[in-house]
Amino acid sequence: MNKAFISCFSIVFILSCSSGAKRLDNNADYVADSGGLTSQELVRAAEKLADEIGVFFKENPQEAGVFVAHFPTRNDTSEQIQTELFDNAFVSKLIKNKVYTVRTKTREQSLNEIQFSLSGLTSNRLSIGKLKSPNYFVRADINENLFTADGEKIVEQSINIELVEVETTIAVWSEKVSYRKQAVRGNKGVGW
Repeated sequence: MNKAFISCFSIVFILSCSSGAKRLDNNADYVADSGGLTSQELVRAAEKLADEIGVFFKENPQEAGVFVAHFPTRNDTSEQIQTELFDNAFVSKLIKNKVYTVRTKTREQSLNEIQFSLSGLTSNRLSIGKLKSPNYFVRADINENLFTADGEKIVEQSINIELVEVETTIAVWSEKVSYRKQAVRGNKGVGW
């Protein structure tokens, strides 16, 4: 009896002393102490911009279809921003809008795999004529502007995106999403 009580007490004690991460509400908007864009802001901006590109192509349909090469987003800020999070959400939303992305960086790997399948060493033969070339490029960058307003330090970070037609190199669509943040005042001074 004594051993069973000690065993139960030990298990309860261990479980009550264990610490773990506390889950926060995913629906609440948070502002990063660093002043950088949060994951919610990045995803929200990516989805908004991808929806707008989807509307552009619905209003300007392409006979041959729409194939977009999306280049990795460039971070021109002083903050460490997860541009991959933005890029993944952006491409995912483009696909939902029936705008397909061409991975130009993996083209060489695809050609090697097609060549291997044509050697006769595999049971399925891939066709080299099915590769797609993009008819549009999408480039995005994130930049920031620091300024003061009424004595308060403000940082404005903007996600700028541009859609360029490959054949003409003309920018056919451009948009930006901006977020402004005010410096945090605390017992450690003013910081982001």
